[in-house]
Amino acid sequence: MTDQAGPGEAIVIHAVGNIAPARVERGEPVESLFSRVHQKIKEADISFAHLERIFSTRGCLQYRDHNTAQARVDPQNAKSLVFAGFNVISHAGNHCFSYGPEALLDSIDVIRGNGMKVIGAGKDIVEARRPAILERKGVKVGFLGYNSVLPVEYEAREGKPGCAPIHVATYFEAQGYQPGTPPKIITIAREDDLQAMEEDIRRLRNDVDVVIVSVHWGLDAVPGVIAMYQPGVGHRAVEAGADLVIGHHGNTIKGVEVYRGKAIFYSLGNFGQEGARRSEPPKPGPRAAADASSTHRKASAEERRYVMMVKCVINRKGAQKVSILPVWTNQRAEPEFLSRSDPRFEEVRRYIEPLCKELGTTLTPEGDELVVVNSLDG
Repeated sequence: MTDQAGPGEAIVIHAVGNIAPARVERGEPVESLFSRVHQKIKEADISFAHLERIFSTRGCLQYRDHNTAQARVDPQNAKSLVFAGFNVISHAGNHCFSYGPEALLDSIDVIRGNGMKVIGAGKDIVEARRPAILERKGVKVGFLGYNSVLPVEYEAREGKPGCAPIHVATYFEAQGYQPGTPPKIITIAREDDLQAMEEDIRRLRNDVDVVIVSVHWGLDAVPGVIAMYQPGVGHRAVEAGADLVIGHHGNTIKGVEVYRGKAIFYSLGNFGQEGARRSEPPKPGPRAAADASSTHRKASAEERRYVMMVKCVINRKGAQKVSILPVWTNQRAEPEFLSRSDPRFEEVRRYIEPLCKELGTTLTPEGDELVVVNSLDG
């Protein structure tokens, strides 16, 4: 990398959140999941997604996993990602180890065997923390992936497969004297994991022009709410040298923060996340009762249809323009990009704008995009 070089030619990166193809299990063509969006995705020089499925037929269900709806799927489903045009896949999530080490390693091999790079997971902690580096038109881009939604034993260690962790501790602080009053929830990311992330970013910073950090974090299907630890993790990443932070797991879209001129996306929503088919609704039980008494409202089915794709224009000087492309998913989990003339565009915009405003971020409409950061005019 030559720091004194000019900005050079710009390239485009597209990034989406959760994807979970299961077309083979549904007896449908693997191309059909992304048939409405693949041309737009492929307009970018580099495209990124977070994978919520395991491509394997091996392994066994881990006792510690409580939610494995189609976590393991036929490896042929990887062709959905190829058809869509993705180049970089994060595998650092709360489903990556649902069927143990064999299945995870199979999945990594399948992704690589289909010509894509994997970040955030590997055969040991060294591989899980290893970046993916891609060069387009003379611009080098590095990707790193981490996971904060960590069932026990999902993290990689020396000699153990898993994902790159950012462990988070949860504490409860009483508010008032009245029994049953909801407590204040305090979440704090573990310092040694944050320092490891910073070390990875600083090392990568010396080898590339742009650093993109992917983090699986936050609260599942809780509209708008950002956990206490998340801004701290995002800020530390930017301070260490990240140009863009891509967040996922939330299953709904959440606000975007601009910190030191860099965009932090807290949740991009579900971009083609197929769920399990049920013959009947789940029966209520202790977990359902606990959810009903939660202090947070669960997202409606309509809110889960709102999705974002990030478009980032970069050159050798970093991210020059970051914008949102509003997306809508149908009942078959198939995403569709929205034009500004489509009433659904305004629906997504009205939903995300207040969440961004709470974080001090203004979205500027420009064609079919909502611009978050624009340095091209300066």
